[in-house]
Parts: sequence; structure tokens; C-alpha cells
Amino acid sequence: MAPESHMSEPICLIENRDRKLFVCEKALRLLSEIRQPVVVVAIVGRYRTGKSYLMNKLAGRNSGFPLGSTVQSKTKGIWMWCVPYPGRPGQTLVLLDTEGLDDVEKGDTQNDTWIFALAVLLSSTLVYNSFGVIDQQAMNQLHYVTELTERIKAKSSPGGGSEGLEDSAEFVRFFPSFVWALRDFTLQLELDGHPITEDEYLEHSLKLKKGTDSGGCNMPRSCIRRFFPSRKCFTFDRPATRKSCLGWKNWKKVIWRKISWSRWAVSANTSGRHRDQDSPGRPSCDRNK
Repeated sequence: MAPESHMSEPICLIENRDRKLFVCEKALRLLSEIRQPVVVVAIVGRYRTGKSYLMNKLAGRNSGFPLGSTVQSKTKGIWMWCVPYPGRPGQTLVLLDTEGLDDVEKGDTQNDTWIFALAVLLSSTLVYNSFGVIDQQAMNQLHYVTELTERIKAKSSPGGGSEGLEDSAEFVRFFPSFVWALRDFTLQLELDGHPITEDEYLEHSLKLKKGTDSGGCNMPRSCIRRFFPSRKCFTFDRPATRKSCLGWKNWKKVIWRKISWSRWAVSANTSGRHRDQDSPGRPSCDRNK
């Protein structure tokens, strides 16, 4: 795919049909034609929370990924949009918009978990989109991260001698950077009377809790800390405010800078998704689960 032939609109990459996931061959052909480095950004989160709008903003467009105004979810499966990487000629930004989680009409958490796992495996940067603050409810809604070890196995390279590596440390090296995007955030970033940054707010929220009922509360926190050592937080005020407009501009600048630093950027004209030359293998979904 030549730079001048970037996609004018998104295309379905993973079709979700009858609660089963299928790869779209047309999308694979388009990806195989890319002959320049790519950076992949995927967004996940609950349904009807504005994920598609956020990705359109990241693409620098007012439209692209379809938006819905009803209570029904709009995006099904995983949709892909290949656009020029802003400010970096010769690179392609691959945006992945995923089906919303916890859709009451679907009611299939297993299907949601597979979509979440695929987004993790496919992306260089994973954006988790939610509203409001990071509280226990927000943590509980991220229960999908606790099931990654059940869905993903790290397979050794040929001759490595092991069919699968159970230790999560073996495949976490392949995991993307994690960005928590907090929408409609109206609180002051302050802790014990002192101002804090968005990242410090995230790290404070991820601290493990003590107490008799700490096990369940700590599981999502522990998994995020272990699986995503590279993580960041962005807060956005309500879209109508001037502060929010500045937030969107900063969002694009910082996220572009962050993914450009990422060691996961790869050249699509090589076989496989090579992250590190010393990497013993790469993770895959465990189809036996």
C-alpha cells in the first residue's frame, strides 16, 4: 500500500458473527500491501462510551469510524483504519476500533474477553476508554484483564523445546503500552492537599488495598500493574468546554509521541510481528480455552 493510497474509510478486520470471530481477508490483503513501518493503536471499553469518536479525533478526522446516537451499540467486531502517521512521513498509523464491552443485547462475556485479548495482541498502544473517575466500579469493569492468562499463551520459537510458557512474564514483553482515557473528568487532580499529575492519579488508584476483602479488589489492579508496566492516563473535561478542546489537542500530541517511542513499532513487510531481535517467540490466543 503506497503512502498516497491510505484508506479513505475504515474496514472490518475481525467480524463478530454468531458470537464467533472471523478474520476478513480483504483487510489482510490491504495490510500485506503496506511497505512501511506501522504503529497500531487499539481502543477498548464499554459500549456506547464514545470510543469511535475518540479514534476519529486521533485520526484527525470528524468522521470515519461510524458513530451512533441510540442506546444500541454501533461497532461490531474490530474495525481498522490505516492513515498517515501525523508528522512522520513514511509511517502508517493503524487504528483499531473494537466492539463495545458489556453490551446488554449480546450478554456474552466470553465473546467480549476474546475481543479484549485480540486488541491486546494486535496493538502497540492499548487505550482503555471510560467515563468519570477511577473507582472500584471502574476497576471491576476491567475484569477482562484478569482473564488474559487464560486466553493467551506465549509459544517458544522453533527448537525452543517448550510448547507453551505459562509464566505471564514470558508474554508480557509483547504487550502494548496501556493508556487509560478518562472522559468527562471534572475533579481536581489533588491528593492530600497537593496537586498531582494524571499519571500519578493512575498509579495511586492502582495501589493494592489491604483488608479482609482485598483479594477481589486487588485482582484487576495487580493484573494491570503486571501486564502493562508502560502505562499512562489522560483526563478529558466535558467536550463543550474550552479546557476540553485543549485536552483533545494535548491528547493527540502526547499519544502520538508515546506511540512513536514505543519499541513495538514494526515494519509490515517482514514476516510476523517482530518486537525484539532477542525475543524467543510471540504470544497467541489459546484456542483450547
